[in-house]
Amino acid sequence: MKKTHSLFVILSLLPCHVAFANSENSTHQTGKSEKKDDVIVISANRTETSLWDSPVTMQVIDSEQLAKFSGDSITEALRDIPGVTVTDSGMPGRKQIRIRGEIPDRVLILIDGQEFSYQRLYGAGLLIDSESVERIEVVKGPHSVLYGARAIGGVVNFITRKGGKKAIQGDIKTGYDTSARGNFESGSLYGSSNGFDYRISGSNYNYGDRHTPDGTLKDTDFANHSVSSWLGYQFDQHKFGLSLERLQLNTQTYTSADMLAPPLIKFNVNIPNMIYKKVGTFYDYNADGTFWKNLHLDYYDQQIERHFRNNILLQPIPILQIKQNYAVDDRQSTKGGNIQSDFELFQGNKLIIGTQYIRDHVDQHSLTKKGTSINGRPRPETTLKSYDAWKQESWSAFAQDEWRLAKNWTWAVGARQYWLKSKSLNNNADQGKTESSDQHMVGSTSLRYSGFENTELRLSYAQGYVYPTLFKQFAQSSAGNEGITYGNPKLKAEQSDNIEFGVRYKNANWLLDSAIYYAKARDYITTRKCGVDNAQICHGNLDPSQYYDNANKAKTYGLEFQVEYNAWQIVPYISGNLMRREIDLETRKTTKTGDPRFTSKIGLKNSHFFEKWELESDLYARVASKADNHTSTNNLNDSHNAGWTTANLELNAYLGAERQYRAGLQLNNLLDQRYITANESIPSPGFSAIFSIGMNF
Repeated sequence: MKKTHSLFVILSLLPCHVAFANSENSTHQTGKSEKKDDVIVISANRTETSLWDSPVTMQVIDSEQLAKFSGDSITEALRDIPGVTVTDSGMPGRKQIRIRGEIPDRVLILIDGQEFSYQRLYGAGLLIDSESVERIEVVKGPHSVLYGARAIGGVVNFITRKGGKKAIQGDIKTGYDTSARGNFESGSLYGSSNGFDYRISGSNYNYGDRHTPDGTLKDTDFANHSVSSWLGYQFDQHKFGLSLERLQLNTQTYTSADMLAPPLIKFNVNIPNMIYKKVGTFYDYNADGTFWKNLHLDYYDQQIERHFRNNILLQPIPILQIKQNYAVDDRQSTKGGNIQSDFELFQGNKLIIGTQYIRDHVDQHSLTKKGTSINGRPRPETTLKSYDAWKQESWSAFAQDEWRLAKNWTWAVGARQYWLKSKSLNNNADQGKTESSDQHMVGSTSLRYSGFENTELRLSYAQGYVYPTLFKQFAQSSAGNEGITYGNPKLKAEQSDNIEFGVRYKNANWLLDSAIYYAKARDYITTRKCGVDNAQICHGNLDPSQYYDNANKAKTYGLEFQVEYNAWQIVPYISGNLMRREIDLETRKTTKTGDPRFTSKIGLKNSHFFEKWELESDLYARVASKADNHTSTNNLNDSHNAGWTTANLELNAYLGAERQYRAGLQLNNLLDQRYITANESIPSPGFSAIFSIGMNF
């Protein structure tokens, strides 16, 4: 953080300023006076609610904000939300989300309220057509009552565009990113007429190798291509919808020289092809009765096909080399649906009752080739083929009841019951059929008080629940010189408890949203070394092989905040997260979990109106403290990320009678800082620019 002082000098001198309103302040970008309940959200209570009355900590990225963002993924729009981390996890273009220190496996991703399910060890990335998204709602903290398993960290709901205000509308956007010689194009056509809604959209991202202050990084190129569509029809009180999505990703791992340690001298993972396809159907009935208000049904069929290639070269002694090529082609088929009814039993009451079903089926074909050479002379290769198939089914029923106890007091309580079953249909690892099951109930409650002027206070308690993936229960995997990692069908579900106290305040000049949170998680799934006591799970193999087990615990507490002052033409703002996280490992406890204690965004923004056009500007700094990670099973894999600060400038110009033309310029890392963000292995780009132009019609 050597250049921090010079950065704040720049911030104080340059009057350029608009920006990212990274929550409900999306309605204040032009400095106009708006009603506090203008922003309507779905994800807070699974039904339309004003963001002001939300009982949970959440942020919204609306369509106007999304139109400004350029770069390699729409996920970048979430980067500055307090408590949220965006990472490639070592594979460029495969964006993943962490919330309050929880890994992507513990963050629930929804697309129009339908769960994105991925049963392998690491998340598939956010596979969604960026041009289809109209709004993103982020709920932080465990909310497994309303949204199901995998919501220990939080919920990210991508809500797609369903139509328009006219019969024919559309937008197109293109741009260029100098950080990786990347180009992107996107466009959509949409509209509404005579009860019909439609949208056709697509996006294309082609990025080369990343440029950093230390040079160009090999194997950091990637490509994403997506198309999607929506067709809806409404008559009387009924509304039907059909959505289609397809995305294709091509990427690989980045491996630096210091990541390789003897006997590992070469390591590469390549995903030459990952294809995501989904068909979703929706039905809504607006009953609008005295007691019965709404009925919602949806069903979806999701397919993920993945080609995975892993090449390893080991040299345990100078005269011996071991080469291993591992190829996996797998397919996951997911079928699921939701049913929900909304009731109002009396004035001031909101009752939600629903059920959810998800069925995942995974087929995996793998081919392993091993070869050795002694003094440069190759020996005969061995080839091993295998086929694995697994299935997981889950049913759940949920309910939440909300009462207005008095004029300024609102109380809600909810619960969800789970029934889950996993089965190995054909597993070469155990050469038999293995099953596991679980039944569990989680609960939540919240209390809100609105008796102070322009202020909303909220207090909530919620439980989280994450059932282990099929991969962790049944699969075998190997990488580098770490031996084999075995699945464990006896794994228990991960669970957590979360308490939050939050304050929202808004008047003509000030906007404040903050939350204090505490979470305690248990039965975290980790890996243990194979030994005599677990010989059955490890099939008789010993260290360095390992297996999955419930061992870790975690405590997380922190403060999230956003403050904005709108009384001046140049608007100052600051947001951030102050977090401390403690992991209880099998052999030790540590607060060095790879997460920075402090992250923040601070800046100045401004909107200036000229005679025929408007200029929005935002000059800001991103700040992160150091992040040490001592959670590995041995000290050799401990890591250290230094703290960093970057200066950035964004300009957006709007032209036309309806601001239908836009030109954007993002200047990132103005001081050409050398840094790596926490939980990432790829160095970040140096000074770079992103140019973009767009048009609405």
